[in-house]
Amino acid sequence: MRRQVALGIAIAFVLAAGSARANPVDAFGFGSRAAAMGGAATALADDGSAGYYNPAGLVRGHDLRVELGYRFAQPILRLNGHDVGVDASRGVEAALVAPGALGKFRYSFGVLLFLPDQRLFRIRSLTFQQPRFVYYDNRMQRAVLSANVAIQIIPGLYIGGGLTFMSRNTGNIDLKGQVAVPNPDDSQLTSSVNVDLLAVRYPQVGIMWEASPNLSFGISYRHSFTLDLDQTFRIDGDVGTPGEKPLVTAGYFQTHAVVTDLFQPWELTGGVAVRLRSNVLVAFDGTYARWSEFSDPAHNAEIKYDIGMFNKAVKLSPPQVFPDALFHDIFIPHIGVEWRAIARPRYAIDVRGGYVYEASPAPEQIGSGNLVDNDKHTFSAGLGLELEHLSVLPRPLAIDFHVALTYLPSRANHKIDSLDPVGDYVSDGFVPQVGIELKTRFR
Repeated sequence: MRRQVALGIAIAFVLAAGSARANPVDAFGFGSRAAAMGGAATALADDGSAGYYNPAGLVRGHDLRVELGYRFAQPILRLNGHDVGVDASRGVEAALVAPGALGKFRYSFGVLLFLPDQRLFRIRSLTFQQPRFVYYDNRMQRAVLSANVAIQIIPGLYIGGGLTFMSRNTGNIDLKGQVAVPNPDDSQLTSSVNVDLLAVRYPQVGIMWEASPNLSFGISYRHSFTLDLDQTFRIDGDVGTPGEKPLVTAGYFQTHAVVTDLFQPWELTGGVAVRLRSNVLVAFDGTYARWSEFSDPAHNAEIKYDIGMFNKAVKLSPPQVFPDALFHDIFIPHIGVEWRAIARPRYAIDVRGGYVYEASPAPEQIGSGNLVDNDKHTFSAGLGLELEHLSVLPRPLAIDFHVALTYLPSRANHKIDSLDPVGDYVSDGFVPQVGIELKTRFR
């Protein structure tokens, strides 16, 4: 029974601190074509990935689109040369785009889904002082669902928007019975665990303008959101030696902790796509990310108790005050290129490449906190194969493949306090990624 009590206490108090940004789609994008082009798709996307990059692009096409893919990313992140063991992100991507028309009025619905094949979500919180790569921690293990609608205002001008759905959890751990002292092994307690998953929704909107067949512009906005963990641990019962009069009758001890699990800043992105030649397309995106709204990620805990005559003997330390994260806003440039290398009546092959630079929004970790983050350079490449005139499908079948590598150059963090328990450290790493996607269309 002592192990049961210890387990409950550990679960309640492990929520000391821990945060990360958003979800796997925010970390690595959606769809192999866009990923191969460095995510520069705000003025470009017209397939299922438009539900992430710019919902307005969903209405550009006239066909029903069905897309299915798989993606894998393995962060290799180090502190002082030692891998910190961040989990891989891998799972299935799926998207559906359903267009329609009422006379000349055109509209389209789109749904996209990322479903991890390891777990639907993960709860992992660390103490405030424990170093962790804030950008990649919990965000790798999340299911993401997004639903959008787009309409054509006039030919070449589109708007769209919708909601992305994620989940957060709240729950209670309760123990009831008799707590034995001085021998806790003789305790007689029954336990109950009640955990609920609650939906979290945040909006995204976009507009796209096709100025000419060779030039398009796009603007998209994704709102910020925070996922909080809300946990309560409580013990109710008598305290004393079994078989004897209790020292405390109907006592209780309760902790209630709320901790930020994931954070996503609001992002405003502008993009342009230019067809330089009939077979060469260049796209550029610039994203402003409002990281300065990233608040103190440490937990807020409340402790209540009633242990009878021992109440006055309990002296609780005042709640620890943690410093603010002091993150700053950043601008993220994306550039992508697509070249139709081979065009034949039955098939075509596209070659793609891209680059993203994301400066770290985190300041040097000189105090007691250790929200580790580095600048990030992502290099990507990919191939697209489009097959025409297949007997089994009325429309072309496209197969897109991409690889990418995110490089995190070394960053030193020097502590002001020479007696800091963590001390100075250097962070660095890289994140290899690979993905494949199949896409087809129906009239």
